[in-house]
Order: sequence, then structure tokens, then C-alpha cells
Amino acid sequence: MRLRYPLAAALGVLVIGGGMALGRGLLAEPVATANAGTVTASATPSGTAASTPAAVVPGLAPFVGTWRVHGAELTIKPDGTAGERIQLGPCRGISVPVRCTAEATLKVDLSPGAPHLIYTGFRYTGDDGATVVPDSLEGLPRVGDGYRVRLFAPGVIELIPLTEHLRQILGSPYRCNAAADEYAHQRLCNA
Repeated sequence: MRLRYPLAAALGVLVIGGGMALGRGLLAEPVATANAGTVTASATPSGTAASTPAAVVPGLAPFVGTWRVHGAELTIKPDGTAGERIQLGPCRGISVPVRCTAEATLKVDLSPGAPHLIYTGFRYTGDDGATVVPDSLEGLPRVGDGYRVRLFAPGVIELIPLTEHLRQILGSPYRCNAAADEYAHQRLCNA
């Protein structure tokens, strides 16, 4: 078979081949490019900027994540900060009780060798999200209280109180994440 327009056919192959190569380049993994000392991420195929995971403070990686026990959730972030949500039940009023949630901020201290979590602040809210002042703070953690944290089992951490006050009020010392087995979830964390 003889081509009537060989130059046009050759140009068509070149354009199609180049388009395929360009298409592969657009669909490839996003790459970071350096430009005058600034690093920017290229867009992903969906058009959103590629994100890089936050750096984890050395020694903190096994503890990063969300850990639960019945009525409480502790989240340790890669940057060394943490937050805890504690369902307190009724914390205000006798005739018309108001249910409360304590939202605590904590800092992670790695200087003693094992991670320590130290409470730095609290906020109490009702079911509607409005700030509530509990009738009593007895039996609740205080700013400056803290725990030493250790790995107890796969998916389970143990909180060891650093203050006498926390020793007196701590319920279960265990917190489970999604990797904990069914026994740990039921018997240790009641979650």
C-alpha cells in the first residue's frame, strides 16, 4: 500500500507520539521543583497541590495517632502536641444537669527519655458547644499534671501518672488505637 501524503502521515505519527508522551508526563507522580530556593509541589491529576506528610519529632513515631478508652480520646500529633477529649457526663446543675466535654491541650516532652504528656489547658463545653463552667473540677486533671507514656502491646499504650493527683483519679491507664486486637479493645480500653 502506498501512502498518498507521506509527509502528513509522518507528521501525524509525530504529533500522536508527542501527545502520548506529554499525557504520560501529566499523569506521572507529582514532583517537587526548586525555584530560587523555594520548593513548590506540582499539581496532582485532580488539580490539587501535592502534600507532604508532617515531620515526626524523633522518638515520637510509635505514639502518633488517636488512642481511645471508654469516654475519652487522646490524639498525639507528629509535631509533639496533643489533645484529649473527655466525656464527663453531667457536670453542671442538679435539677437540670448539663452534660460536659473537656477538651484538653497537652505538650509532649521527650527529654526524660520516654514520652511524657503534660496538660497545658482545658476548655469545657456543653452538648451545644457553648463554654460551660463545671460545678466542680474535683476528680479532673489539672494544668501541670501529666503521664509517662509507654507501649504496652500492639495498638495499646499505657499512661503512667506523674502526679499523685492523677494517680487518685485515673481510671483505665490503657488507650487503644485501630491496630489493637479485640481483647484489648474490650478488656483494656472498654472502647
